[in-house]
Amino acid sequence: MNRRDFLGNLAAIGAMGVSIEAAGVEKVGKAVNALSRPGKKSRGPLRFDDNLVCIISDLHVRPSRHQERCLAEITEQILALNPRPRKLLCLGDIAYLTGKPEEYEVAKQYLDKLEAAGMQLTLTMGNHDRRSTFADFFPAHAAASALPDRYVYTVETEYADFILLDSLQQGDDTKTWITPGALDEGQVKWLEAQIESRRDGKPFFVMAHHPIEELKVIRKQLLLCPSCKGFIYGHKHIWDTGWIRINYKERNLLRTLCVPSTGHWGDIGFVTLALEKDRAVASLHEQEFFFPKPLKEGEDKPDMWTEIEREHRDAICVFPYSRCGNFEKKD
Repeated sequence: MNRRDFLGNLAAIGAMGVSIEAAGVEKVGKAVNALSRPGKKSRGPLRFDDNLVCIISDLHVRPSRHQERCLAEITEQILALNPRPRKLLCLGDIAYLTGKPEEYEVAKQYLDKLEAAGMQLTLTMGNHDRRSTFADFFPAHAAASALPDRYVYTVETEYADFILLDSLQQGDDTKTWITPGALDEGQVKWLEAQIESRRDGKPFFVMAHHPIEELKVIRKQLLLCPSCKGFIYGHKHIWDTGWIRINYKERNLLRTLCVPSTGHWGDIGFVTLALEKDRAVASLHEQEFFFPKPLKEGEDKPDMWTEIEREHRDAICVFPYSRCGNFEKKD
């Protein structure tokens, strides 16, 4: 933070009616940090940050149920961010279980509201989605895909780019939609071409609904590409940071991050990713935790839920752009 920003933040604290002398150095420092944190609501005219990305996943929209209520609340919280992220990336499971039209219809109301507010939306598929029904309600998004039979996209920003994959393994039975993630051959070839063209270029992230454990076919390619800085996914409904490796003999690691659900079960919230010149910082906006559904009125919250919420409050995950290791291509 430069001196001008620091003084500006002190002025903002004063505007909130806080006496700097009365607050003390420690409290002023905490207030300044809170105002400076990327993606946190601040006062002043609304502005967009082209290097701030919002990530949501696992909407599981169920009309008039708690999933919709939670999505409505999170929509308003995203809109209240100042600065407001320019990009909004959704990692699938938009529909509740089997991709019903009424689920996409309700989800579209909230996603349209975010788009109408100036955010650039990119959507991909989870295992509870159905491509044809999705295309009926989001035809422009379906048409923008880089492949004709899968919904894959590249999203560019100043400091880093994003490659969004379609890991839905769609079955014929429309009443059963719980399947493991997979990438078809055409998509893998497309991704390999993307990786090769970006091998020594701008940092990039790969994103999909399913974890890398279910998409092992691309694991080595990501680890061996020096400009790939992380793999971000959903599906598990939890905030989970980790890393993957080629083997125990090499130092090369790749950071992974699982983002929460907007309201089905597990960690409930969304993530903002602040892109910088030498790193990206993901911040968790945790609203609550519940499993398998919210508490009824009058119920006491389990201690475990409270502890998870406390543990995840203001959690971050840092993706350094520098990576160590052997990046030579291997058969």
